[in-house]
Amino acid sequence: MAESITKKYRLDDKISALVLNSVKRILAIDEENTFAYQEIADFEKNLSKIQEMKKLATESFRPFAARYHTSLCASMGFPMMSAITDSKTAGMYEVFHEVFGITNAKAKRFGLAALYSATRGEKTDIPNEDGIYNIVFDRDSPWTYRNEAEHMEEYARYHFNSYLISEVMKKTNSTNLFDPVISLYENGAADFIFMQTRKDGITEEKLCTLHTVKTSRGNVIGVHMAGDDRLQYYRKWGEPYSRIRSFDGTATKIKIIGIADQRFIPD
Repeated sequence: MAESITKKYRLDDKISALVLNSVKRILAIDEENTFAYQEIADFEKNLSKIQEMKKLATESFRPFAARYHTSLCASMGFPMMSAITDSKTAGMYEVFHEVFGITNAKAKRFGLAALYSATRGEKTDIPNEDGIYNIVFDRDSPWTYRNEAEHMEEYARYHFNSYLISEVMKKTNSTNLFDPVISLYENGAADFIFMQTRKDGITEEKLCTLHTVKTSRGNVIGVHMAGDDRLQYYRKWGEPYSRIRSFDGTATKIKIIGIADQRFIPD
């Protein structure tokens, strides 16, 4: 399908190769493996690579956060919008409009795998907000396992498309800032979120990735923070981001106090 789009718009060989290789990389992400529950010990065997990719991803967007006086999460939008602008100038806007149908379908499969995984996992309680919550529409509360899976799909779509357009539109001898983001998905990240944290009185924005793990507490979502040398925290499916628990049962010293996301509601 991607090849037929490149031929339809008569793209030259170089641009066609960039489009096709980017699509192939995204389609090769194995969502079935991402959402298979694994032992913590097995997850931590790959932790050094995950830590390296998190450091690269954080440092990629930090200059934009500093320049525009915004969060790391919001800073990701600046290179993405620049690539969109460049695509219009280069006459590529319509091409991406079509190719994104493929990457969006991949994100849909990613979200579907998340939903099936959630049905096998530990889930938060059914929302009980004075009878407001509609169980059919899954509406009026962001905190359900179904909405969690939709969020994973939504962010995967953002990141897949940002990588694709940035890879094709990048300047000569420049790097794609979203490359380490895709590397994290390739290494089993179920979600990629910059979170505002507070620990020992220090507020810091940290890159968090979510990973499905099998534990004595059931099938849960492991929460890994940039800089952590092991997997310390977890959540049930659909629980608020601020509600993290430690695997060793001790009180968590770190608190999640906010993210640039409409679903975040602090305790």
